[in-house]
Amino acid sequence: MRTLSEPVRPSQGAAVPRDASARHDRWARFIAQELCSFSIRSDGESNFQVNAWTRSEGGFVVAHFTTVAGRARLERTHAEIGRDARDHYCLYLPLHGEHAIQQCNRDVVCTPASLTLLTIGEPYMQTKRGDNDTLYLLMPRAFVDQRLIHGEDLCANVVGAQHGVARLAMDTIASLCREAAGMSSQEFLGACNLAGELVLLGLSGAGDLTSNSSSIRASNLARVKRVIRKRMSDSDLSLDQIAAECGLSLRYLHDLFRDDGRTVREYLQRERLQAARRMLEQVVAGATNITDICMACGFSSPSVFSTAFRKAFGMSPREVVRRSPSGQA
Repeated sequence: MRTLSEPVRPSQGAAVPRDASARHDRWARFIAQELCSFSIRSDGESNFQVNAWTRSEGGFVVAHFTTVAGRARLERTHAEIGRDARDHYCLYLPLHGEHAIQQCNRDVVCTPASLTLLTIGEPYMQTKRGDNDTLYLLMPRAFVDQRLIHGEDLCANVVGAQHGVARLAMDTIASLCREAAGMSSQEFLGACNLAGELVLLGLSGAGDLTSNSSSIRASNLARVKRVIRKRMSDSDLSLDQIAAECGLSLRYLHDLFRDDGRTVREYLQRERLQAARRMLEQVVAGATNITDICMACGFSSPSVFSTAFRKAFGMSPREVVRRSPSGQA
């Protein structure tokens, strides 16, 4: 178990420093160490208090955070993602208070008796509106990808947990948090696996969970996508190389992406363009060579890059730089 102060049992609470600024800083560091990194902008309320604990095992993390006077905006940007390289799915289960969430072009409000899934491998914004009491379950990406074909499609959607499987999942997470301190490592990991299965069933419905054969295909597809994201800066990357690195035939590789609704080349192109746009939005106008970004993202020439970029986003790379906050600085 890890707590915000000394490693004590959750029921004992966590002492906090007297200075409000120090409390906020300690809260931010604890979040970064135990969950993931954020850029945090806080209202700095003088009566801010926080009590938090976590337990982790085998890539799973359960956490309970309670804050008083904790209005704040937490943003996970590409910089934070690159800094800690964490890529889990995270379930929000509010017991009290609300969180406004922005991810995947969706804006939702997490409220008590609801489940909301996010991926910490993609940028998102969380706005805490005041006092909060929230449970969290972090699940390894591989765990989710082996069970759902399109796990990220479920992110930033609020699912009511007043009844049915979603209610069962909510009650299970709450029980897991209460009992986690007294479990052995094996018991805790087994309980997290069972809780994760219930969560995914409650979020997606039985019809969307993969069968055994679909699970294998989903796992293979996720593995191929990870290889592509890792090697997309290589302009000479070929489909044969991708298939060979994943231990798959070229035909099976094409079949996986046909089921996913696009070709392998379309996915590779999209990832390169998205990476290039993120880099362009973070540069200062005139301080970065766009050609360098083009090459860093695996495009063979600036002209090919510019044409593909304009077709995808309706603007040139230079226009993105000029429109970004950094470009206007």
